[in-house]
Amino acid sequence: MVDGDPEYEIEFRWKEEIYYWEGSRGLHLDGGWGVRPFVTYVPPAESWDDVAPDWAKGRRDEIVRRLIEHPHHRVVDGDYRGNLGVTR
Repeated sequence: MVDGDPEYEIEFRWKEEIYYWEGSRGLHLDGGWGVRPFVTYVPPAESWDDVAPDWAKGRRDEIVRRLIEHPHHRVVDGDYRGNLGVTR
């Protein structure tokens, strides 16, 4: 974590669900686990702000960088139509 950056957690759940958390706020992302390495799908840059919750708008590059830095999966653009926001 860089000074000033919020702490975050990446959680891989069964059945191809990936959660990116910053405290109690999160993003629910789809995954593909029938391949190696696993795949995490993220909305493309042009639609990120349409489906991201307010706290994640304008932060795609930062969040995707964090996902890419996490081992054992690869990150690719995927199609999203609904809001990604979740809370715990």
